[in-house]
Amino acid sequence: MSDTARALMETLNLAKERKSGPSEKDIHSSVGFLWSVGQKVTQKKVVPSRTEASDELSLILAKFNLSSHEKRDADRAIDRLLEAGVWEAIENIPEGPVEAVRLAPNYSEFFDNDPQWAASVVSAVLTRFFPGASERFIDRLDLEEFTRGRLYSALLPQIGEWFSKRLGISAAYGGDGVRGIVRFVDGYVSAISKTSSPYSDKVMQDTGWIAYVGDGLYGDQNLISGNRKMAECQERRIPVRFWRGDGRRGYRFETWTVIVQRRRQWGIGTDGKERKEYVWVLAPVPSPDVESWPRPVLNALDDDMAKFYDETLELESEDVECFAQNELEVGFKGMVERYVFLNSRAVEAERVRRASSATRSIQEYFRSPAARKAVMQRSEGRCENPECLGHPDERAVNGDPMLEVDHVRDLAQGGKDVPVNMIALCPNCHALKTRGENRNDLRKVLVLAARDKHQSLISG
Repeated sequence: MSDTARALMETLNLAKERKSGPSEKDIHSSVGFLWSVGQKVTQKKVVPSRTEASDELSLILAKFNLSSHEKRDADRAIDRLLEAGVWEAIENIPEGPVEAVRLAPNYSEFFDNDPQWAASVVSAVLTRFFPGASERFIDRLDLEEFTRGRLYSALLPQIGEWFSKRLGISAAYGGDGVRGIVRFVDGYVSAISKTSSPYSDKVMQDTGWIAYVGDGLYGDQNLISGNRKMAECQERRIPVRFWRGDGRRGYRFETWTVIVQRRRQWGIGTDGKERKEYVWVLAPVPSPDVESWPRPVLNALDDDMAKFYDETLELESEDVECFAQNELEVGFKGMVERYVFLNSRAVEAERVRRASSATRSIQEYFRSPAARKAVMQRSEGRCENPECLGHPDERAVNGDPMLEVDHVRDLAQGGKDVPVNMIALCPNCHALKTRGENRNDLRKVLVLAARDKHQSLISG
């Protein structure tokens, strides 16, 4: 990134951290900057007086509902641009001793000598402060010709760009060289994944969308720092750059994404302890241009409306621990009480999942922890296939049962993520159910087995 581009982006506060998004002052100053660029690139001969500039900015702020005190805010924006050195004031000789204003010489030369980065700055300002800016807005700023065909393509870095190290990314584009979620100097947030770290992404096979774990290595994650940045992007539908690190070649800017859902679930921190963590569902899109976003992504955004799915409410912290031998010793009464409780949590979670249509594939990806926990308790540590010929009581080296919880009727076929439709199987029976020659007959047996065991516990 050129020094001039970086200085201009920093002066315009593109990367300024605010919980409520860009301030009105930054927006008003950005309008003034963009308008002066329009004057520059259209090579208008007359340098406007301060009064003329104020009148023009007032009209723009009013026309696009960017201020309720247009004249005052226009004058203040001019003062800030002059004070920051983005604009300069000169004596307008042809008109006599009248103060005129224009883009400062160093930035004027920047637009002449470095058009690629100049276009990137304009694109960043437009997309950061005015996402989805209309053609009328761009035309009113005299930027239509300048931005035509390159409003989004001018943004740097380009998709596919590689860096051998994180420090190379931060040196070129700003941001933190360590954290997984960073904001570049152009204001856009980047989510950086690495296959050997807690930030390793998981791709949802049916959609290609990405389940990205939030910021924070250990302890419960909170809505601060990188997670706060992601929440702002979700609320304002601002695209996020997604980077993938492969541990050998380095880091690659893989795709633009938009956040279609925010969840909180139980996970494991770097200290090996259970913790609550955020998961951001990222949908790849071709560019920041909303017009380029696929219809399924737009439907998911309309369905989402910045909702928050907190799966940690299904289980308390003491319920999250792995299934261990002591859970077999709670007695039948205690086991029934726990099963009924966990089943109710799973049924409620399923009701919430089924209420959504556009995000059904996401809901099916994130399985109910309460449902799995209930089935493991129901199994009492034994394979639930009544025809099991393997090792139904086999234990792992840590003493836990070697069981895998699966859906009798697959979710993709309309099955529900609730205990009555789930069964705990040893690895051999699980393989027979999935790939066995007689898997259809076995599934019929498992449907009855799961239903009978469920009913016996629910009925007390």
